[in-house]
Formats: sequence, C-alpha cells, structure tokens
Amino acid sequence: MKHGLYTLLLLALGFLASAQTVYKDFEVDSAARPIGGLPLLEKFITVNRRMPYTAEVDRTKGIVILSGVIEPNGTVSEIKTLRSLRPDCDREAIRLLGGFNAWKPALKAGQPVRQQFTYTIRFTPTVSQQSEPGALTIYYSKEGHQIGDEAQAVFKLMTPVDTLGLPNGNPVLSKRDGNKWHKTIEYRFEKKPFMHTNTDDPSLPDSIQSTILTIKDPVFKSLNGIIYSLYSDGTPISRLNYVDGKEEGESIYYFNNGLVKRVEERLQDGKIQEWTWYPNGQLQQLLVRADNAIKPEETEFIAQWDLKGNQLVKDGNGTAHLWSKHDNQWIQETGAIKDRHKEGIWSGRLKNGSLVYRESYQQGTCLSGVAYYGTDSVAYTNAWQTPEFKGGMKGLGNYLSMNIHYPPEAAKAQIEGKVFVSFVVCEDGSLCDYEVIRSVHPSVDQEALRVVKASNGKWTPGSVRGRKVRVKYNLPINFLLQ
Repeated sequence: MKHGLYTLLLLALGFLASAQTVYKDFEVDSAARPIGGLPLLEKFITVNRRMPYTAEVDRTKGIVILSGVIEPNGTVSEIKTLRSLRPDCDREAIRLLGGFNAWKPALKAGQPVRQQFTYTIRFTPTVSQQSEPGALTIYYSKEGHQIGDEAQAVFKLMTPVDTLGLPNGNPVLSKRDGNKWHKTIEYRFEKKPFMHTNTDDPSLPDSIQSTILTIKDPVFKSLNGIIYSLYSDGTPISRLNYVDGKEEGESIYYFNNGLVKRVEERLQDGKIQEWTWYPNGQLQQLLVRADNAIKPEETEFIAQWDLKGNQLVKDGNGTAHLWSKHDNQWIQETGAIKDRHKEGIWSGRLKNGSLVYRESYQQGTCLSGVAYYGTDSVAYTNAWQTPEFKGGMKGLGNYLSMNIHYPPEAAKAQIEGKVFVSFVVCEDGSLCDYEVIRSVHPSVDQEALRVVKASNGKWTPGSVRGRKVRVKYNLPINFLLQ
C-alpha cells in the first residue's frame, strides 16, 4: 500500500514539475504559434500599437525586444523587457504583447507545456504628421491628401491635444503663401456626453454612456478630422476620420479592455474591408462589404474562426456563425458560405435556442424565408428591403431635377458641389429626422433640405424579414451650374 502511494506521489510530483517547467522552442516537439499564423499576430500588433504621444513629439524610432511565456492554455505570462527603447514605448510594447492571448501552445510528448519566446515590436513616428507638446500638425497637398513633407504641403491642420494625443481645443487650418502660413478657418471642438449604440457586441448593453470629441466646420457644421468616442474611464470606443461630413480612410472600434475590436479599411473600389477580433486578440473574421451594406449579397465572407481557434470559413468557403440583431434581440445566425457568399439554408436563433427565422440563399441572394414573431410567422422573398422612392432611382432623379431651384446667391458666386442629406424613412413611408451631413454652402444646403422634405409621402418603407422598419437613408444631391 505504501509503495503504491509512493509511486502515485512521484507521478504527481513529476507532472507538477513538468507543468512548471519552461521549455525553449527547440526542446519541444511542436513549438507554440499564434492561432491563424504569424501574419495575424503581426496584424494585431499593427492595429493595436499606439505610439506614445511624447515619443511622437521626440520622433522616437527603434525596437523593443520582449520575452515571455506561452502557457498551456494559450495565454501569455511573465513578459519582460530584454531590450529597452524608452519607458513609455516599453510599457506600450508590454501592453500589446500581453493583450494577445490566442496561441496554440507548445506540445511535448503530446501534452501542452509552457514555452519561452521572444518578440520584437517596432516603433516609428507617423510620417504624415508632426507632433509637438500640446499640438498635432498634419500636412496636406493641394488635392487634400495627407503628406509627410512640409515643404510640399499647401495646407496644414494644427490641432491642440492633451498628453495622450486626444484633441482638446479648436483646430486651425492654414494655407501656404510663399514661406508663410495664413489661417483660413478655425474648426469648432466640442466635448459632450454621448449615448453610444451597441450594434455588434452581445456581451455589452444596447446603449453605453460615453463621451464624444467632435470637430466641426463652423459654417457648414459638418464633421471634419478625427472623431473620438470614449468609455467613461477614457478608454476609446471608436476613432473615425471625417472629411466634410463623410467618413474617409480607416475607422477603428475598441473593446472596453482597450484592444481593437474592429477595423474598417476603405478600399479604392469604394468597398470596405472589415477585420473583427475577439477580446483575447484572436482574429474572428475578415469580410468585404459595400459601404452601408444592408443586403446579404453586398457582403463577401473571406475567413472566420471560432474562439477556440478552429477556422470555420477559409478562402470564402465553410460554415459561418454570425451575431446580429433581429427585432431588438440578439440572435446567432448559422449557415454555409460558398465562394464568399451565403448559400443554402440559414437559420437564426436566440441565445436560448428558439428559432427566429429560416432562409434559403443562392449566391448570397435570399430566395425565400420565414420569420417568427411570437405566435405569428411571416413569409417573405426578400429579407432586406431598402426604402425606395416611388418610381425608383429614375423617378427620384426626375423629381430632383424638376424640383431643385438653384439658390441665386450660390449661382452668382459660382458655387457647385454635392450635398449629402440624411433622413429616416419611417414604417409608414413618411420622412423625419432630416440632417445635412455633408455641406456645400448654407443656401445650397437649405435648398437640398427643402426638396427632400417636399418628397415626404413619395417613399415606400424598408422592411426586414417581412416587417416594416425605420431606415436611415443618405441621399447625395448634386448642384451643378449649366
């Protein structure tokens, strides 16, 4: 009996020693690796790296080399600095590497074990901006593109910032005149409470109390520059870039742990490439969609992983699991992806497993579906029906051309441009909540608003799965002198 207990004790001690041993990569049978491969870790580092503002001011450039331990459960521990750059960059490097906890652990004799590793993080100042204590300056070409060479710049935008690099005062746009810069416009900075609507994270409340930092044109009231939304503790919710009231470039959304949740990259063809991560740093999915995509055929699914690291969709084929909102409830959608599009039978269920809808797809197009609302069911052939002007786009074009009256003031000043008007098409087809989101000139904006308001009653409402819904609609209206 004693011999048996002694043997068990030795085995237990041996297992404990093995569990605590930290191996080198050459001492294991299979080395630890990031889920999805090294490129996905590098993508995570790139999108999450935040150059400390004082390091930007000093134009710091260099590397931080870190060591750490990849645990058997795929998390990272014991991160240490092997090569320092400067304290603030070192802290940022440790934050970055500590935020990525999506590793396939090392294996030895078929068992996951602890493995030591090293990783290098590079810091480089932003080329297209110049940072100084209390101010951030961005240079632009004549065409309005960001450039890094001040000597070639025609415009510069100087924004007062705090020690974190967040705006805290009115930005000033200046234009070059020889060797001098002359102020052309002072934008208006505002910091105010904001209720952030949660549309993509079922683990969070539907609405989140936050703070929004906005920069607006003082005349046209359109958003310009980088717009931040912040959680109550100051952690960013989103970082959006606006030009004359329209989102441009890259949009970034964050988890409340400070890591990036989603990045939207605007492509040259007008589409958006969307990367989404889990809170542990693992990539969740990669897709390409049309801007403001609503219909399934407007979205292309490229890759998707579950939280355990299993790849569900690869090269546009597989079985996908998506979270979305239906009738103000979170549902999980499941179905096949073929050649980047929904295919075959898709179903949506509540968290408790109750069936919400079942639809049939071919090459991303919904052929038919049935949705369940309590004891009622609704059959439909189009899952997403966007609002439409009666008479279609051709009818809308005819209506605008016949009803727009060019403001004399704008015509005399030879003012031309495209006004973007936002409004909501309600369930009964009526319009409300009008807003100019991209301005040209006050008189032109007012005419655009007038003609849109006059179209009230000429629209058919949108619907989702057989039920009419309120839909926000953005309408561009061109003003061109003949």
